[in-house]
Amino acid sequence: MANQSKASQTIPALSAQDRAVKLPEVVQLTGKSKTSIYREIKAGRFPAGFSIGIRARAWSLNAVNSWLEQCKQGAQ
Repeated sequence: MANQSKASQTIPALSAQDRAVKLPEVVQLTGKSKTSIYREIKAGRFPAGFSIGIRARAWSLNAVNSWLEQCKQGAQ
């Protein structure tokens, strides 16, 4: 275990109905820019995602979809 990379230790287990999505897909799903997404993360209003490498992040598709549902409910 001591030889595991830091990135491999931070990747959460995803359910069979979930998958990891990278930033371009998050941008497409939400309609937000990369800058807006990172601003929302910093403010605690968007899921932070997880590291999948030294310079790569991914998000749980379920977490992004849950965020979208919360936005829809807030707009009603």
